[in-house]
Amino acid sequence: MAVPSSAPPGPRGGRSSSNAADYAVDPLGFLTGAAREFGDVVSLTPTNVLLAHPDDIGRVLLDREGRVVKIGEAVRRGPMGFPSAMMNSEGADWERKRARLRPAFRSDRLDHLEHAARDGVTRLLDTWHDGLEIDVHDEMSRLAMGVGAVHIAGRPLGERGETLIRAVAAIMRLTSAPRLPMWLPTRTNRGLRRALRDFDAALAALITENPPGEDAHALGRLLADDPPFPEVRDELATLLMSGYETTANALTWLFHAVGADPEAGARMGEPEFASAAAKEAMRLYPPAWVISRETVGPLEVGGYTLAAGVTLGLSPWVVHRDGRWFPDPEEFRPERWLNGGRPGHRHAYFPFGAGPRGCLGASMALREVEVIAAHLCSRVRLEPVRPEEVRPRPALALQPVGVRAVVRFLG
Repeated sequence: MAVPSSAPPGPRGGRSSSNAADYAVDPLGFLTGAAREFGDVVSLTPTNVLLAHPDDIGRVLLDREGRVVKIGEAVRRGPMGFPSAMMNSEGADWERKRARLRPAFRSDRLDHLEHAARDGVTRLLDTWHDGLEIDVHDEMSRLAMGVGAVHIAGRPLGERGETLIRAVAAIMRLTSAPRLPMWLPTRTNRGLRRALRDFDAALAALITENPPGEDAHALGRLLADDPPFPEVRDELATLLMSGYETTANALTWLFHAVGADPEAGARMGEPEFASAAAKEAMRLYPPAWVISRETVGPLEVGGYTLAAGVTLGLSPWVVHRDGRWFPDPEEFRPERWLNGGRPGHRHAYFPFGAGPRGCLGASMALREVEVIAAHLCSRVRLEPVRPEEVRPRPALALQPVGVRAVVRFLG
């Protein structure tokens, strides 16, 4: 039974502003250390609690009791909030927006996505030559934007896509660094404003150029009912940033992991193994490294009662690397997913969230990664260059930094 009068334990008693500073410097290390030292319910600040047990995570993500919302008003109004998007909406407004987009992610669109993915790999390989050293994330970003644009907007974006890639890269880099409030004219804030302006301009042009009446793809669905421009802009922004960036990061982390495991690399042409390897890469390097919810009423978790207004942190990075649910959690082992393999708890693996607010395009994103990886690995091998320098950068998504490789064509 929950004990309302007690508070969860945490670093410095969970009451110190130093915790927020430590989190800003090294969020992955801070969250991991906090969970390992203090348990499955950790007080980080008086209004921020980390949940690290799959029982509690499943309960929050499924939210059958209506005790949480996806994100609070303060975050929605921030510079990266995109307040009119489905992912930042609640209640009937969220249901309407999700229903509008759902047809664009139906299973019958999968063949179209796979064709775009294979075609994208072929065109990318035409720009490579044997012995070429590449920045893997840069290359996967171009590939993912090309494939994502065809799926979301129905056509390649050309130079418009390059503008979006540069803007998103700048946004991700700048939001990963500690920064002062946006109204202060710091160098970081000025750079972020420029990136957001470029992003907005490219989105506006893309929306304006969309042919009328083509509603099979996501952008067409968005424009079908002639909604207000800010709503289309915010929705398209989140689709591109979450879809394209997630895919680019997942592919880069997958090739980084496979590059250190020659046996895995040799099997990537096998569809079942490629699927397992993609799942395993997203276990070790989950695109959404932390998911937030906010309590709107008292919530009992792990023997504690949390008040309304508490921000809950659910970290796939922490849970996916917990030995209780995954033996040898720090090792890249695709075999754990073969032959129906599952984690030690049904809610211990959640790279795309779960429940009604889970990612609408999760299955398609995973399939896109599988198809691209299998098709590319059937043609080339990517030899790692200085893998010891690779590190994760926890921005809006978990970005890979320093993943370089030499291209070796097979056969």
